[in-house]
Amino acid sequence: MLELLFLLLPIAAAYGWYMGKRSTRINQQRSSESLSKNYFEGLNFLLSDQPDKAVDRFIELLQVDSETFDTHLSLGNLFRKRGEVDRSIRIHQNLIARPSLSLAQKDMAMMELAKDYLAAGLFDRAEEILLQLVKDPDHSDEAEKQLLSVYQATKEWWKAIHLVKRFKRARRKQLAPQVAHFYCQLAQESKSEKEQQDFWLQALKQDECCGRAYLAQFDLACEQRRFNDAITALGSIAQLAPEWFAETLPRAQQPFTETQRRDEYAELLQLVLEKQPSATVTLALAETMAPEQAEQMILAHLKRQPTMKGFHRLMQLHADAMASESSRDSLMLLSDLVGKQIRLRPKYRCIQCGFPGHSLYWHCPSCKSWGQIQRIQGLDGD
Repeated sequence: MLELLFLLLPIAAAYGWYMGKRSTRINQQRSSESLSKNYFEGLNFLLSDQPDKAVDRFIELLQVDSETFDTHLSLGNLFRKRGEVDRSIRIHQNLIARPSLSLAQKDMAMMELAKDYLAAGLFDRAEEILLQLVKDPDHSDEAEKQLLSVYQATKEWWKAIHLVKRFKRARRKQLAPQVAHFYCQLAQESKSEKEQQDFWLQALKQDECCGRAYLAQFDLACEQRRFNDAITALGSIAQLAPEWFAETLPRAQQPFTETQRRDEYAELLQLVLEKQPSATVTLALAETMAPEQAEQMILAHLKRQPTMKGFHRLMQLHADAMASESSRDSLMLLSDLVGKQIRLRPKYRCIQCGFPGHSLYWHCPSCKSWGQIQRIQGLDGD
């Protein structure tokens, strides 16, 4: 009997192996049939102009694991870039709900979901997710950056300031000019003069070259006829932020005129030009000179840095000096045409993204950077 059992053991083992293979083949066949069914259903929904249902079917085809995780993220990002934020949200929510994800993968999916909410204008939901992410000691700089963008979009300047204070020292130093603008925004929204002054001082503590704060101090001093304070603000701009001095013209002359310090005005303009060449400042300095001196100075400026503004003013000087009325009229006509062309051209451009404009924006409408929109340099600008 024992000998018979020993003879049957190989047969039993072979039968077990056969049944296992058969079971695996049946399961694979069923899985393949299920995938095929979902695929053709998704294709049918797509052809029937039902893209939402089609997306759901195709998502089901991609089982979430370490190999397909990046595929899901890429698919969600693609939908967000195309403006189909609802689908992107669905994909990233589906990822987060999977218990098989590692902690790092879940954080990545949450980051993408926060970006979806930002794109959809759901700032409160984005903030909730990002606050969870930044609590992690090993959180990424991207989480800080996105949370800061939420507070800027919702104009919660105090939250933005307090958030930056929690950053590492190197990051705080890098963002100091941006934080200075947050304080300037608070000053702009405040109705208390004392608060405004305090906010401007805080801005200058963050960035001593914050031209926006100096310009605001200058404007308020002029409005209140505190001309000595206005001259002090102008001196700070000339020394620390000369690229913004042109924004004070032609109002910059008034404090010096009112305080009988006209000679200091010309000296200040000369100082600005030594630090920052500018057609606008050059023409302001020319206004303080006799016509012959002004002409010589503008000619010298045009040789160093040709600009339409300088050429326009030079034509006006020549027209005024002409004896022949017909020649003067012709030159004035040409001068008017050049003047119209200058007015049509944008005065400002973002040095970060190239956004052009006729007005000065402290916060670029295009790339959302702070303090990067400046006067255009070159032939069409300063």
